[in-house]
Amino acid sequence: MRVTSSRVQYEHIVVSGMPEERGKRYGMKAAEKIRKNIAHYLEPGQLPPWEDVVRYIHSMYIPGLKQYFPSALEEMKGIAAGAGVSLEEIIMVNARYDLSRAPGGSRHHARATHGEKIRRADAQTCTSAAFLPPTTEDGVVLCAQNWDISGYLYADDLVILLEIHPDPSEGKPSMFVLTEAGQMGRSGMNSAGLGLCANALNSSNDYVPALDDEKPTPCLPISILRRLYLESKSYPQALQAVVNAPRHMSGNLTLATAEGHAICLELTPHEVFALAPEKGEHYVAHSNHYLHPAMKARPRSDVYDAYLGGSSWYRKDRFEAGIRPHLSGGVNIDTLKRAFSDHLGYPQALCQHVDQSPGTRLPGYPFKGSMTVGCVVYDLTRRVITTCKGTPCTGVFQSYKLDE
Repeated sequence: MRVTSSRVQYEHIVVSGMPEERGKRYGMKAAEKIRKNIAHYLEPGQLPPWEDVVRYIHSMYIPGLKQYFPSALEEMKGIAAGAGVSLEEIIMVNARYDLSRAPGGSRHHARATHGEKIRRADAQTCTSAAFLPPTTEDGVVLCAQNWDISGYLYADDLVILLEIHPDPSEGKPSMFVLTEAGQMGRSGMNSAGLGLCANALNSSNDYVPALDDEKPTPCLPISILRRLYLESKSYPQALQAVVNAPRHMSGNLTLATAEGHAICLELTPHEVFALAPEKGEHYVAHSNHYLHPAMKARPRSDVYDAYLGGSSWYRKDRFEAGIRPHLSGGVNIDTLKRAFSDHLGYPQALCQHVDQSPGTRLPGYPFKGSMTVGCVVYDLTRRVITTCKGTPCTGVFQSYKLDE
């Protein structure tokens, strides 16, 4: 399986206005890509059957959006209108991380029924980090990530560099997010100097509500939690917002502020494990398994890490090995590019490439078509985004300036 793409960089789309207005502009500008992305997730085996997806949307996500993030619902209505698709299809794309873990989804690997806890492997293998002074050149704060997912997003050019300027009456910062077509954000930064990168996590407490349960279970998709963080000008308020919003799946958020702080929040549906920089260190880094001592403590039967093994156990170590020689003020775009380009374990490396080996994949091996579809560095101090399309070892990096 050879994965190629004709464009050097992903499309940069700029929108402004009130939520529904800017959503409609986004939907119109990216309509073809949004419809193509929707068609991918509607393919058999990607997500649960459509009738189940619609029921999840109306029992979990719409109640959750109305209660905890109503402006996001209005923006998604606009995206749907602009792209000529249904609201349910746009919510599906924004919740595909969560829905793919439900029974019938591509990343559900358990013999579980609706309403049960979920245990599965996961094909998303992102590596994220944030760096504070004095590790960085010129004393800036950096938040960075290799985004690993199915290579179809790269091959079909379905990633968007989305720049958002809310209406001044909303009192919200401008944002720049790297995301899939139709989504509202996966990683990003805002004009207030807040940055976010993220990693998939699996916990034994991940769940989906029973479809026959008539009582709504308000939840937000994990990707919408990320956008919720970026819509705040206040770091403490942003942290509080993502912690308190209800969710039914796990994930890690690598968060930072230009004021000089960084933290990883390892989320389960019911708990948050906070990882600040180690004593004497001035950075955080994360892959796809839990690192907090409380999560690894034994005996503990109420919740445990459900990661089934793989490159997450060495990607963080390899990244740190690559960046360690530069921690005395030498961390910059170039040193991060080199660190993110590590190929130990190729093709399932820190810089991940599509597995071209012949034959079918091994049981429990979900990485055959996965790759690093983008590398991004957010300079929170200068409000500059530097990103490439595809793997950092071959991608062409380009910078963008985010203004109010």
